[in-house]
Amino acid sequence: MKSEKKKELFKEFLANNQILVVDKSSASRRRLTKTLVDLGSKRNQVHSVSHYSEAVDIIEKEKPKLVLSDYAINGGSGFDLFTDYRQIHPDEKKSTLILITSNISQSAVAKAAEEDVDSFIIKPYTVKSLEKSLINAVINKLYPSEYVKTVDAGKEQMFAGDYATAMATFESAILLDKKPSLAHFYHGQCKYFLDLNEEAEGDYEKGLMINNIHFKCQIGLFDIFKKEGKHKEAYDVVRNIAKYFPSNPDRLKEVIRLCMITKNYKDMEMYYDIFVDLDERTDDVINFICSGLYIYGKHALIEGDTAKTKEIFDKVGISCAGVSKFLKSMIALLVENGIYLDAQKLLSRFSMGGDNKEDYEVCAFLADSNSMANTERISKGLDLFNKGYKHPYATKILINSLFQQGNEKKASEYLEEAEHLWPDDFKSFVKAAA
Repeated sequence: MKSEKKKELFKEFLANNQILVVDKSSASRRRLTKTLVDLGSKRNQVHSVSHYSEAVDIIEKEKPKLVLSDYAINGGSGFDLFTDYRQIHPDEKKSTLILITSNISQSAVAKAAEEDVDSFIIKPYTVKSLEKSLINAVINKLYPSEYVKTVDAGKEQMFAGDYATAMATFESAILLDKKPSLAHFYHGQCKYFLDLNEEAEGDYEKGLMINNIHFKCQIGLFDIFKKEGKHKEAYDVVRNIAKYFPSNPDRLKEVIRLCMITKNYKDMEMYYDIFVDLDERTDDVINFICSGLYIYGKHALIEGDTAKTKEIFDKVGISCAGVSKFLKSMIALLVENGIYLDAQKLLSRFSMGGDNKEDYEVCAFLADSNSMANTERISKGLDLFNKGYKHPYATKILINSLFQQGNEKKASEYLEEAEHLWPDDFKSFVKAAA
């Protein structure tokens, strides 16, 4: 198609469709909006927002046919916004979704997110280069290549359950493009649906040989490994996805879960950095990140790296937003290992009120127990226990304090009850010398 014809069709497209611009920078939004209007769009048809939730709202209400989103936006990423678009409007085939990137690694992600991202534009851009990129992206979507049309035909056959015909169609598509990762992926999907996992894995690997971070091929491999219970292989894939693609809460939870299963505890520092960069942190994501960090800190302590444990527990204290179960677990572990100063520091992270009062009193007793006189330990320990604020290590401190006082009878009574309440914790109980 000649360039003049492309320009004419593009101008017609702009004049007749809603457009969405998403960027944290108001200056960038104004610039993009002005360029689109200059190219033929009507000002009242160009919607400009900075936040993910605002963008989703416009996508639902206006169904824009052209979306230009920056890679990183308030509340999420352009990459995930496009995923939401396709979920909201699954039958929309002609909308053009363009990712605006600021570096080479982001553009590599855009290329790897084939079919999820229609095109990408690298900042900084000139008006002329922007116009050229927009025209090519829109025209390619409106008038797809033979390769794209063949892949789409194969997908229809696959979703209709005609896997043999679909595979033949995808094999034809592979010959139509120099980099047919997507065709390899869908060929593998047919094999996956037929439970031919080994052959499907081979197809996904072929796609990754062409583009080594191809998003869909990586997801395909992950699904196979997860289905087969190959935790190490599944973790290797999802770790790579987390490394290259903008993270979202669900993906972060999955990678942390597998990180723990495969005992790659040190990777938690990378996932903590990803967590910190999330604009919105749900309670379940906070729970996953704090659980993973706690296990990493505990492992570091077992390995003798007390400094790392302190560093990791400090991050948990910051991130757990006053959730007492994490603070109590960390304080108890630190006290058990004689690290009282850091246990005391964590007390300041408590959010007082509600059920936290009980946990705080227990933790304050644990953290301060080393500096108390034996009589004070007994008095406060008994007060906690008799109020029903029962904790295994706090009870151990109480029992040993009673033995040290020489009160064998009372110590034995509490020891008997403790062995009933926490049999595992008291299997190897060591009686303190009187």
